[in-house]
Amino acid sequence: MPGVRNIYRGVLLVVLALAGAAYAADESFIVNSLFGAFSLIDTPDALLPRYELFHTAYVTSSGITIVDGPLIPGANATELAALAKAIFHDLKQQYDSGQLQVVANETGVYAYQNGTLAFALTTAVPESATGWLSIEFGNWTSMQLDSNTWLNYTRANAAGRDWLVLYYVRYVNETHRLYVITLAEVEDGGYGRVFTWANYWFKNKTVYFGDWVVVEQNVTLSQYYALLSAAVDKLAKKWQSSDKQYKPQAYPQISQALMQISRAIAGTDIDAVLRKGYALVTDVWIKVAFIGALAAGVAQGLYTYAITRDARRALFCGFNTFWNTFLIGVAPIGAPVQAWRAVAGFVVGTTAKMYAVNFFALC
Repeated sequence: MPGVRNIYRGVLLVVLALAGAAYAADESFIVNSLFGAFSLIDTPDALLPRYELFHTAYVTSSGITIVDGPLIPGANATELAALAKAIFHDLKQQYDSGQLQVVANETGVYAYQNGTLAFALTTAVPESATGWLSIEFGNWTSMQLDSNTWLNYTRANAAGRDWLVLYYVRYVNETHRLYVITLAEVEDGGYGRVFTWANYWFKNKTVYFGDWVVVEQNVTLSQYYALLSAAVDKLAKKWQSSDKQYKPQAYPQISQALMQISRAIAGTDIDAVLRKGYALVTDVWIKVAFIGALAAGVAQGLYTYAITRDARRALFCGFNTFWNTFLIGVAPIGAPVQAWRAVAGFVVGTTAKMYAVNFFALC
């Protein structure tokens, strides 16, 4: 497929740079690397070294220990961010030049590269289609926690693997938003690994920061969010202690949001025990379209890694899928309303949906 080959050529130098990175790869590394790189997408290149200032808070039965340094090594994260940016700009150029065209109808939204179907958000995958990774979402449970805050969750199946997908949105004001996105592996009546990205966004920001949290104990999902809340509060105090003039705004709000989620889901049917939890806490630019795209990118990355055991290929395919999903999600302006609701409604809707992506040959 010419379009796909062009993407690979466009990021070849970055891939070669990644070849020298030391990856202690496993599935947790794949997901956390995707989260970390996506969080740096809108960060100016000159500020990427600031990622090295990220801390990691480890939560155990003995308490919370903060380590100076990010969970994902800085060199890996910044190289991966460069790779993700390169893929984005290559794909966007194809969209802008007309090489990649978007068509929407009642069954979905489809992207064609030079006339060949390359990617789709659809409820009707053709029986003859090969190499498709499908994600099927169950019915959404939607809770309005207050006048400006919503919590939504559902079960999803991707490549034979079940996930809990949860997202929380708080509309703070015209220029401030708070998002929490969680993907939790469903296994044995509970959860295996749980991955969360908590983000406080505000317009026209000039300072970028973030931290990691690792919960290393068996707790329920509601307890996990409560522990994240406590860890974020402690991280905010650490930032403040290093700069007496610093008045934390994002972290206190994120800590409150995580506690609100904890209380909202306590005792519900999703409040099961997990094995281990990870969270990335940031204050970067994000859009609602990131939610579905992030789920798709993670699913693709894990699927590729399960087949190839190649972390670099898995990360590349995860980024590729993420950006295709994101761009196809924001590109069809003026598309038929019924078509868009049929395939993108899973982000804000309450009905069962099918999401599918083309499993590119080189992935």
